[in-house]
Amino acid sequence: MSGFAAKAVIILIVVTLVVVLVARFFRRVTPAKPGTRRQRMPLLVPLAGAVLIVAGSLLALASFSSRFTPELLPARIASAVVIIAGLAALLAYRNWYLEVFSDAVRFRTLLGREKRIDYRDIASFRLKRTAGRERLTVRSRDGVRLSVDTGRYGVAPLLAAARSAAS
Repeated sequence: MSGFAAKAVIILIVVTLVVVLVARFFRRVTPAKPGTRRQRMPLLVPLAGAVLIVAGSLLALASFSSRFTPELLPARIASAVVIIAGLAALLAYRNWYLEVFSDAVRFRTLLGREKRIDYRDIASFRLKRTAGRERLTVRSRDGVRLSVDTGRYGVAPLLAAARSAAS
């Protein structure tokens, strides 16, 4: 009976975490404060990464601690994939940021490459509404592209510069 109780507790914890993550995801988002220079991803990203790492570690513990049978191979592979996905989410949160200045925008990609778009070098921009959220995509003359959610990040100077460059 204790095995059933342990499984019930684990399922209850996982369901609670999923409900919390979904509730945080659909909560109304306020743009970043205007005085803040460096803007990062929402805290949901590292939280999801940590949950994936913990879940993958528990799955790895369960699948690698018992004697090998061919039925355990998918669980072992899945545990490695889940841990790698969690690490990728944490790495993406650590690497990506956006800094909006009065004459340029600086940002770092998910892979860690730092890029800069001067407002005078904006070649094209596009505002697209997806799932009720506005997304701004800006491309410079050098080919550097930035796509950002205007509701989540404070990019008013970038949007104004893109509109003035288009006219």
